Amino acid sequence: MSLALHYKGTFLLQNTNKNGRFIASEEAYPYKAKEIHMFSRRAIEEIKAWYNQSKRKPLVIRGARQVGKTTAVRLAASQLSVEIMEINLERHQELEPLFKSYKLDDLLFNMSLISGKTITRQSKGILFLDEAQATPAAYSCLRYFWEEMPELAVILTGSLLDQVLHDDKLSTPVGRVEYLFMAPLTFDEFLAATDASKALNTIGMLTLGNIHLLPDSVHDELMAQVRRYTLTGGMPSCVQTAINTNFNHAEIVKYQTELLQAYKDDFSKYAGSQTALKLNAFFNGIISQIGLQFSHKQANEIALNSSGNNRQLNDSLERFLEARLFYRVLHSGAGSIPLGGDTKIRISKFLFLDLGLLLAAQGIPAQTIMSSPLELANRGVIAEQFVGQQLLAAKPGYVNPSLYYWQPPKSEAQAEIDFLYERGNKVYPVEVKSGTGGTIKSLHSYMVKKHADQAIRISSAKPSLQELVAKVNNTAKPFRLINLPFYLVNQIDRMVSDV
Repeated sequence: MSLALHYKGTFLLQNTNKNGRFIASEEAYPYKAKEIHMFSRRAIEEIKAWYNQSKRKPLVIRGARQVGKTTAVRLAASQLSVEIMEINLERHQELEPLFKSYKLDDLLFNMSLISGKTITRQSKGILFLDEAQATPAAYSCLRYFWEEMPELAVILTGSLLDQVLHDDKLSTPVGRVEYLFMAPLTFDEFLAATDASKALNTIGMLTLGNIHLLPDSVHDELMAQVRRYTLTGGMPSCVQTAINTNFNHAEIVKYQTELLQAYKDDFSKYAGSQTALKLNAFFNGIISQIGLQFSHKQANEIALNSSGNNRQLNDSLERFLEARLFYRVLHSGAGSIPLGGDTKIRISKFLFLDLGLLLAAQGIPAQTIMSSPLELANRGVIAEQFVGQQLLAAKPGYVNPSLYYWQPPKSEAQAEIDFLYERGNKVYPVEVKSGTGGTIKSLHSYMVKKHADQAIRISSAKPSLQELVAKVNNTAKPFRLINLPFYLVNQIDRMVSDV
């Protein structure tokens, strides 16, 4: 399959086929009804696995707006061939008193009337409580669904849910619910969605034992897919727009811009003393700092430029994090596992929700991505977002995504290690650098200080293995450098297990 992307009248990538689509409702995609590809996503399989458990707790699905939470539940129910009883709690806020009083039988009767489907304690379908941010008491009520109606499969989700739960300080049903965290489509899910089965199969064949045999032409085709994903991103609606328009870049950017505006429109719903105007200013300031160390100096500059102060900025940051628009990458000393036990919250950097949205927010033209190695575009920020976004989605869906990086002491005046990848009882430093000329001084420092024997470098170069010696002052440490191209980031776990 050849590739193309339409940009200002020029085809840069090529079409995919158009089989297997169905029409979605306005409710599912509020901007306009559109053809929806039945995307194959890990979250759908995890929902199905949850449903098939002999003893299942209510499932709470968390994720940013428009990452596909509602669609995943509907598709999972369809593939399970079970009925879905869907209640939009934003439209039926009159149920709030019943949730607060935990009157489950009254709730089931009312929801039966609303859905037009009989819902009982023994129902075999899925009771789907959507837009739960409008009825926060529904979350606390889940413990009673688990204790009194364990046979009923209940799923709850909603936009800005994390914010509402924090603000309302509701009792948390600890130990009585399960969580599923959803993010935009990963690169591999994007390939499946766009019917790039050849690329997926090729990636699946590669191991550390055969990567040296990869032909240049195949590598170039896979890197073209990386650029296609970079420009489109992983938001389901943007991927669908790309498919529907034969990857017309102008149409993709138009929808990305609409989605960014929808997130900004949500600012008025954020609780707290910040105005939507000030939140918008803080949002734009943080967007400009993606991938960069977020120091006290940067925070002061953003606050000053937004006519605010550090306290207001920190409060806004927490709101954005709860909305899952940004992810905080914390500095870890990498002294022990888990990495989260050795962190410094004042030293951090941020990633955005989605790569394609980041390009649209920063106004980066398509030609910048098409004309140079990804790790050189926009000072390396785009490449770091690509890798970070994949690593955040690497763990099972029930794990709240987290990511860490490492930086040597200031006295050494060396660059950071972009990410730390934790697997079993080992930590692998991950650098996002040019495959030919990129310096790895910070990697040498890490290998010596942490007595590590393997490291990973992500770049646009072909995959390879190198046996190197890290040298710092008078200390030398042999180590293996695993060079992986961007299209193998999702395969890191499999690759390091080959060693």
